[in-house]
Amino acid sequence: MPHPSGSVSVPPLTMHYQPVVDLHTGAVAGAEALMRFVRADGSLASPAEDGLIDRIETDPVAVVTLMERLFECLARDAAPLFDRVPGFYVSVNVPPSVLGTGEISRLMTASGMEPYRTRLVAEITERQALTDLGRDALARARASGIRVAVDDFGTGQSGLAQLMGLEFDILKIDRSQVQPLLKSVMAERLLRGVVALAGPLRVRLTAEGVETREQAFFLRAAGVDYGQGWY
Repeated sequence: MPHPSGSVSVPPLTMHYQPVVDLHTGAVAGAEALMRFVRADGSLASPAEDGLIDRIETDPVAVVTLMERLFECLARDAAPLFDRVPGFYVSVNVPPSVLGTGEISRLMTASGMEPYRTRLVAEITERQALTDLGRDALARARASGIRVAVDDFGTGQSGLAQLMGLEFDILKIDRSQVQPLLKSVMAERLLRGVVALAGPLRVRLTAEGVETREQAFFLRAAGVDYGQGWY
């Protein structure tokens, strides 16, 4: 898609896939697609580097271009897995401005991902979810058959009660809440509070940043459903 004058240029991208494991069975349930931009010299950059993703998300044309490239990668990489492995899913960050409109269906159809709609989990951050646009995006996505996850839980300024009115399927505990678990009693208490919250909300819990056997064992014992990380 050509860029109008003054719009943000979106570099080529590739995807890394971080496994999501059922902590109770050890089975790989899915993966999160982690976007990496390809620099001119061939090296890879995180979207957060140099504030590029923030600039892209403020440019409607650049956001659509980014999502088109992202769904092309998903169709290439994930669709064969969907065909071979029943129940396997891929989660990916989708801005509310795309998730809450017909644009998401256009992207899925154009990329060939439409047959796998129910195998996609769209993630938006806790901060985004609590906006009017985010709430509407969550409701519209779930109504269309796309599962949704609230990402980065524990990093924002919201209270637990604010989540009660949201419609979503998975709550992702940020890695910053996982790393201190084995050293901090307060972190353990907070985790158990989140587990207790998940029941009334009828959502699954995924803990991010799981890097050790001890963390995985602790999270499983606490009642967390899934672990995501490089362990």
